[in-house]
Amino acid sequence: MNSMKNKLLFPFLLLVASLDASYTLKEGHFINEENLATDSVQGHHSAALEALHAKNWPELIRQATVIIENFPNTPFSQESRFFLAKGYLEIGEYDLANDNYTTYLKKQDAPKHFQEAMEGKLFIADQFREGKKKRMFGLKVLPKWAPAKEEAQKIYDEIATAMPNHQFAAKALMGKSLILFEEDDFKPAIEHLQTLIRRFPRNDLAAQAFLEINRIYLKEVQEEFPDPGLLELAQINLRKFQMEFPSDQRVEEAQSHLNQMQEIFAFALYDTGQFFERTKKPHAALIYYRRVLRDFPSTPSAIKANSRIAVLSPVAPALDTTQEIAKSE
Repeated sequence: MNSMKNKLLFPFLLLVASLDASYTLKEGHFINEENLATDSVQGHHSAALEALHAKNWPELIRQATVIIENFPNTPFSQESRFFLAKGYLEIGEYDLANDNYTTYLKKQDAPKHFQEAMEGKLFIADQFREGKKKRMFGLKVLPKWAPAKEEAQKIYDEIATAMPNHQFAAKALMGKSLILFEEDDFKPAIEHLQTLIRRFPRNDLAAQAFLEINRIYLKEVQEEFPDPGLLELAQINLRKFQMEFPSDQRVEEAQSHLNQMQEIFAFALYDTGQFFERTKKPHAALIYYRRVLRDFPSTPSAIKANSRIAVLSPVAPALDTTQEIAKSE
């Protein structure tokens, strides 16, 4: 039913989009009269270059559109597709810019502006990741209401595939991992970050990737059942980070993430000890308090556990600590 509604809605929207424009038939297709050629293709191309150099983006868009619609089979039309994308990018029409960059890149085996087009796509993906919206159905007359983070992920994948060893790929891998992390898709987020580290080991983004990995492990522990395996993975990641970037200040932040994880596990043990205290089982409480001291001695919960041990030990003569802890595991 929804599919049928969309099929009926789209032609209606196209009709609405054309109400304020006059069209004329030329060489078998309709052209907006505002975009009819008034000069040769060379003349319009020169005008497009002038607009580009003057950073007159509306005029660049107009001249590029004239060439594409009136001279579609010329080499000028191919480059004009790039100019059109550039103009849309500069005025913040990111979805239209991306569509035209894609068309430009697909129509040529060795595009003249390949790197600049990919750089434009990367910028667009970053804008979409940060919350910029697309126009509904890609129509200029409709508002920018459509979420675009899925589109951002597609662009990041395109860049990482097309330029696997370029700095743009490192940025694309980081960008996609941040979206996945935001969506709580933890495993693929970490996989993308680890790919970044392997592919660009000396890149500054590799250091950021180590930090982001520990941040993801922390969020997993905070939002899901605390898995001791995640704590071990975070410790391994931190050691690798320290080894590869020993003087990087972000190592301290990654250590902070690990400390917060350790406190979560320590507090879980301490809280269990508190439960046994409330239920008048001091020996059992001591077992968990001593485990806090053994496994997480540097945590705030260890300080609290130590104070409870001092209180309970006189009223609950200690058994062999090693045996107590072994029985509790």
